[in-house]
Amino acid sequence: MNQILVTNDEKGLKNDGIKSIIRFFAVVVIVFALVLIGEGGFNLYKSLGKNKDYAKPELKLEKNGSSMNVKVDGEIGINKIIYAWGKGNETVINANGRKNVNFDIEIPQGENNLKTSIIDIEGNKTKFQEVPVTFSANEDSTKPVISIEKVDGKLSVTAVDETELDYLTYKWEDADEVKTNTSEEDKKVIKQVIDVQKGTKQLTLVAVDKAGNKQTVTKKVIGSNGPTIKASIADNSFVVKVTAESAITEIKYTLNDETAKVENIPEGAKEFEFKVPLKEGANYLKINAYENGIMSEYKCKKTK
Repeated sequence: MNQILVTNDEKGLKNDGIKSIIRFFAVVVIVFALVLIGEGGFNLYKSLGKNKDYAKPELKLEKNGSSMNVKVDGEIGINKIIYAWGKGNETVINANGRKNVNFDIEIPQGENNLKTSIIDIEGNKTKFQEVPVTFSANEDSTKPVISIEKVDGKLSVTAVDETELDYLTYKWEDADEVKTNTSEEDKKVIKQVIDVQKGTKQLTLVAVDKAGNKQTVTKKVIGSNGPTIKASIADNSFVVKVTAESAITEIKYTLNDETAKVENIPEGAKEFEFKVPLKEGANYLKINAYENGIMSEYKCKKTK
């Protein structure tokens, strides 16, 4: 009978192989378990951090007469601002990721609590403590009235209030804000003359009365592009014609290296013509004409 004999060496090799396989799978299982534990801990950390340690936005409320100014500043961009008066319906303001938001809301009559909450772009929601606000019908709730008139290429702005004004401001797009207070003679009216800027610009006007009522007017203003300059040749001279929408305020010219100012321009003139005699050889003429501070430039050349 044939017999299969297994020596001690063969037994040892077989046992060692089985042990290696078991150790390998044991290591794999331990590594996999550590990965799962790590991911779970990290997700828990993120969850706790999101609910506890995120940078909360700052809310500032200021009552101005019949309106409430709401100002929100946050390190993280703001997605939505939600507010409601008492048990009334919620109003949602979309902030579109801005970090600074400022707007006004009307205050209802009587005693009301203002509820406000903010949701940032990461989904964090901050609910603020309710703020009691009282507004009586006896309080001054009438906003100032702003009127604008274009006069001689400038804007004449008048703010009027039925009781007493506090101040008037105006601002051209990204320029600095200019503020005008009331005079001692008349507390109900503020007048301001504003130079119109070149091109199309947005102007924001704000009038505030002593009770805090605020009126804001935003207007797109199309300013003059400056005077129109044309030049021709006649009688051995440059014949220059300048026209303006409102009024020509100044004309200067340079012929080669000589600079001169045109005199005797009638006040308020919208059209003016003058001559510059030609010299022998090359004549380089540059003209600068002004309309209420807005300059136009014209260059030409003629050889005599």
